[in-house]
Amino acid sequence: VSIPHNSHQIQILALETLVYTTSTLTTIFVAKADSTGYLHLLNLPQGTPSPLKTISSIFLSHLVTTRQRKDRQLVLSLFARAQDQYLFPGSVENPRKHVLDDRGLVKWWCRVLDPILQAGTTWFSPKPDNSERKNTSTPKAYLRVPGCDIHETRSFFPPHIRLSPALSSQWHASADPLRDLGSKNPTDPERCLIPRFPDDPKSRFVDELDEELTEPPPLPTSKSQESPSKGKRPGKWRSVGSLEEFWELMAFRQECSSGRLVGFLWGVFTPTSLHQHQHQVDPTHSRPASPSASPSKKQKPTQSTNLSDPQTPNQNHQQHPPQSPSSSLPTKTKSFYHPPTSRGTVILPQKHYDRALKLLLHLDYATLDVAIESIQSYKVLLKAQG
Repeated sequence: VSIPHNSHQIQILALETLVYTTSTLTTIFVAKADSTGYLHLLNLPQGTPSPLKTISSIFLSHLVTTRQRKDRQLVLSLFARAQDQYLFPGSVENPRKHVLDDRGLVKWWCRVLDPILQAGTTWFSPKPDNSERKNTSTPKAYLRVPGCDIHETRSFFPPHIRLSPALSSQWHASADPLRDLGSKNPTDPERCLIPRFPDDPKSRFVDELDEELTEPPPLPTSKSQESPSKGKRPGKWRSVGSLEEFWELMAFRQECSSGRLVGFLWGVFTPTSLHQHQHQVDPTHSRPASPSASPSKKQKPTQSTNLSDPQTPNQNHQQHPPQSPSSSLPTKTKSFYHPPTSRGTVILPQKHYDRALKLLLHLDYATLDVAIESIQSYKVLLKAQG
């Protein structure tokens, strides 16, 4: 997001989102968000609330609305961790930049999600007679802050949510939707329920736990005990037996116990049609592949249009995006959904996107003059890539 200043455009905000689609779920993951601190160039009246929260809500609401499918759930997921800078190097040296502390950042993201949930999701799909059908979804929010109990976690919700019984029923403290979004089979391993995202502490913890899968099962000490083959727990961790245990141990991880709080936030949007047919079997539903005894290969998307299955990273039915940036990209397949209204104005191939992101992370936004030079360099590269 840029604003005009003299004859230049000055970046004030950037969000990187990764979108995953499968035959059963759409996931929008907010990978990074950062500001430069140059919003003051707008000369807004004193006391005016920062528009950055509103801009973030509108952008994410647009993605939710345009990516929602009439018969599939959609989840908006993010990890809130306070840091001086994410996408704009040197911006922390700008005295005008307001860096939130850990508690303030978790509350800020809850306020970003709040209007998206309150508005719900309404979209229109074509009918056979060329008319349009109105579709709606039911939203819910989930927040986990490792190390905080349910009462402490509720304190991060917006004040009007805590004061309204009707609105507070949409928000769930110290809870997550992973079991509901994952396989309905209670015997499937927990590792198949936890999505793996880039630069996410959950993913790093899952990778470490997966090392346990290579350990042989304990041998029985007597004939009355189970045989070695029956003692195996294919695809299951030895030290963690449930999602609750996973989250309890997450509270002791360095990233969650270094003196700063972090938050895991989800917004789940379920189409009304799914509630009406919740007892019917979905013929397109694919159960997670049977986990092997060895850890699955980590999938690391680097582009907002790079698609994989975040719920079950070891599945073989993943649908990858077309490599061409042309406007003729397909809109929908069994596992792939990318309507033109959600594509924006610039579509880059993977290698060009990676190069543009790499350049952004090597620019400098410490002062206004240096930032202007950085932005000009960034524009030259984007133009060269078409």
